[in-house]
Amino acid sequence: MDAKTKKLQVDQAVKSQSRRAFNLSRSIHGWAERPFREYESSKALAAYLEENGFQIEFPFKNIPTAFRATWGTGNPTIGMLGEYDALPNCGAEEGTWGHG
Repeated sequence: MDAKTKKLQVDQAVKSQSRRAFNLSRSIHGWAERPFREYESSKALAAYLEENGFQIEFPFKNIPTAFRATWGTGNPTIGMLGEYDALPNCGAEEGTWGHG
């Protein structure tokens, strides 16, 4: 497979997921869960990844809101750390939690 064909495949995959990813992002933003209390956010992210073929280990490392998602075997190996907890005093109103 040549590079142009691979690029088209990646573009199609991204476009096919864009609406769902946008909606998931908006939901997480709206929940604005505090650190180590991201129960809705972590469940939603893990479910999305599982629906797309990832194996989910939930909870992970004794942290109830942490999970590990794996897909495939071999190399390359790609790692990602997602930070999606809210911050104090970043909400719409004074003194509320929101995303920075």
